[in-house]
Amino acid sequence: AGKTISNPTEGWITRPDGVKVQYWVMQPTDLQAGQKYPLACEMHGGPSAMWGPGEFTMWHEFQLLCSWGYGVVYCNPRGSGGYGYEFQKKNFQDWGEGPGGDVLAAVDQATLSEWVDRNKMVITGGSYAGYLTAWIIAHDNRFKAAVAHRGVYDFSTFYGEGNAWRLVEWAMGGSPIDPRTAQALERNNIMSHVTRIKTPLLIKHGSSDLRTGVSQSEMLYRALKDLGRPVEYVRYPNAGHDLSRTGDPMQRMDRLDRIIEFFERYVDNLRPAPVLTGN
Repeated sequence: AGKTISNPTEGWITRPDGVKVQYWVMQPTDLQAGQKYPLACEMHGGPSAMWGPGEFTMWHEFQLLCSWGYGVVYCNPRGSGGYGYEFQKKNFQDWGEGPGGDVLAAVDQATLSEWVDRNKMVITGGSYAGYLTAWIIAHDNRFKAAVAHRGVYDFSTFYGEGNAWRLVEWAMGGSPIDPRTAQALERNNIMSHVTRIKTPLLIKHGSSDLRTGVSQSEMLYRALKDLGRPVEYVRYPNAGHDLSRTGDPMQRMDRLDRIIEFFERYVDNLRPAPVLTGN
């Protein structure tokens, strides 16, 4: 009773190819009429996860952003579970363009709200959504800052190190040594598009992540550093893949603080950013 929360509003989009995408928008708490606010786009992993209006695993993160004066938009792009097999398989050999287009369409719908400042938008996601964060900022420049968590950025190394390596075959139709899938892998590989990334990016990874190994984040970070792009890297010691959901509470708090702190560097927000202390 003593807390102010933001309740999500549901919407649906019909994409040009006929795919229907469900999304939700959350207003900043204590929204003032006539005032503009930044907008954070949140994305889920899996890629076959499914979010909803009572999203348990991300509810605290969404509410935290809203309490800091951000609106939040999130959706279930093609490939998500919960909408039938045909919808779920629409990201086959298409991890980037199709799902990324669905996400951006949801963002476009959210910007129709009078309180959204289109010049103050940010984006974040983890695991598959870490991949999708990198994909989107390699193909779209609307976001002022981005945070990618525990993502997959190179299919060849992921095939050799991640315990979810079968995703390469399931998602792309074959392994990196199969010439029949070479074009699909190249087309969808983040490292094939890394030179196009110019949006300031914070990359996070857990040192004990066995799902998507740490070399995934190291490769993306090193490439962007070599290109002279604005990029930072945070590695959490002894942390596994479920960095946002399990593990050291101090690390989980630090993860949330660093998201907001990084966004605040590039977005002029009326509410002050968290003060980070310690290592």
